[in-house]
Amino acid sequence: MDKKKIKTKYTLVVIILTIFVCGYIFSSVTSNTNIAKADATQTEQPVKLLIVLYHETKINNLNKMSITPYEFESDLKYLAANGYTSITMSKLINYVYNGEALPEKPIMLAFDDGYLSNYVYAYPLLKKYDMKAVLSIIAKDTDSFSNCHDTNIDYAHSTWLQLNEMVKSGCIELQNHSYNLHCITTKRYGCKRALGESKADYEKVLSDDLDRCSSEIFENTGQISEAFAYPYGSIDELSLPIIKKLGIKATMTCKYGVNKITHDPEKLYGLKRITRYHNTPVKKLIADSEKIK
Repeated sequence: MDKKKIKTKYTLVVIILTIFVCGYIFSSVTSNTNIAKADATQTEQPVKLLIVLYHETKINNLNKMSITPYEFESDLKYLAANGYTSITMSKLINYVYNGEALPEKPIMLAFDDGYLSNYVYAYPLLKKYDMKAVLSIIAKDTDSFSNCHDTNIDYAHSTWLQLNEMVKSGCIELQNHSYNLHCITTKRYGCKRALGESKADYEKVLSDDLDRCSSEIFENTGQISEAFAYPYGSIDELSLPIIKKLGIKATMTCKYGVNKITHDPEKLYGLKRITRYHNTPVKKLIADSEKIK
């Protein structure tokens, strides 16, 4: 065999061995990287997040679900004095999806429904203590009270003008509590599927309602709503895929507990909240929550 052929065969062997070695190295690096990522996910220390749920803040005609302005101010004083930082839902979503840092001791103050009493009493206190709150509104009620101008503090809801003011202040972030599913009828309980309702019909009802609420929030305030608070905390097993399809990245329930947040987006669905009842200060809620494993 001449030297030229020998040289050619040798070159081919070297090329084949080089390709094999490079492929092996690449495969090992990729595998190790994936293992490292999996290990990082498994070993990631979750952030404990307490979401405190409020409803009404008023002076007279109190019930179990309403508190006085004095009680709310006491909560804010305690949080400020003990190093807690109130965060919005968008801040939480950005942490999970984009790695945006959270404060050392985060807490979320959530108001459901959108009562006028929160504009009158809670909003000024949030500004005073430089705190933020997430307000999940029932958009149909906002529409109604924006048109009728009824200002009875016992039942009225904030108007779009008032909500817009609160959003612009930076103290309030608006989220979705349905357009008109916060009600109990003979057919439907909150946003649950009605008896005998087809899956297709249910998807249309829920999609149309939630989309209308989010659209009205954006049209009236410029706020993009990415979270949904279940009316009455009532959850239907068919709702989550529909909610995700709408681009909603988080849901809030009325289940008691503390959330353990990681960078897994699924952790944002079914967030637990602890209701702040009359005569049950946030100091006690925090103390009780620390006992939850």
